[in-house]
Amino acid sequence: MKNSLLFTVVLFLFALTGYAQDLTLDEVLSKHFKAIGQDKLSATKTLKFTGVQTVQGMELPFTIYIKRPNKVRVEMSVQGSSLVQAFNGKEGWTINPFTGSSEPQDLAGAQIEQVKNQANIDGKLYRWRENGLKAELLGVEDVDSVKAYKIKITEAADEGEEAKVIYYFIDAKNFLLKKAATKRKVQGQMVDFETYMSDYRNVEGIYFPFVQDTKMFDNSVSKVTFDKVLLNVDIDDVIFERPVK
Repeated sequence: MKNSLLFTVVLFLFALTGYAQDLTLDEVLSKHFKAIGQDKLSATKTLKFTGVQTVQGMELPFTIYIKRPNKVRVEMSVQGSSLVQAFNGKEGWTINPFTGSSEPQDLAGAQIEQVKNQANIDGKLYRWRENGLKAELLGVEDVDSVKAYKIKITEAADEGEEAKVIYYFIDAKNFLLKKAATKRKVQGQMVDFETYMSDYRNVEGIYFPFVQDTKMFDNSVSKVTFDKVLLNVDIDDVIFERPVK
């Protein structure tokens, strides 16, 4: 915070609530990883999620398969048709019947970045230094009347492009992730997106947010609700590969 007086007031109020205001970035992340069960997550080889994504009133059932080190496949039912996106660690592809073709097509741009992010079981906060990211603890902010540590993650940018920035808000009481915020390009303009995590549940010692509500201009644009999370299920590598006739 730039205003030193405001910063002093915030710290004073923070101290009154009983939170520790002098934690370093590494200490906040250490508590976060302990809270979510990162040790067990890091030992997990595969994940399988099933649930429903709600978009504009439509409920879209999905299944997500993730396998280390960086493979993912998303299957979604849309109006009776099956949409598939996958990344095999090197290339991404999709089968989207709404494009008028049943042939697999390359993923590129924002789509391939989104799929790569889904393939990362551990997320961007874990081992951020080793992954070439920059992390900063910016202080404490309110998120839905809850005090949360605000962490800024900056990714290295390709030449000629702006660096991508993501803000993570970690609950100062239970150290679970409360919100993530970033900007995405929509119709040529950069727009703020915020994803709120809630309904955390313990699955074999790992805490997952079973509800993830993404908002744009304070309106929900996508709400993901998991009904089941399975760990270390057998997943054949072939499902991540582009189908060949």
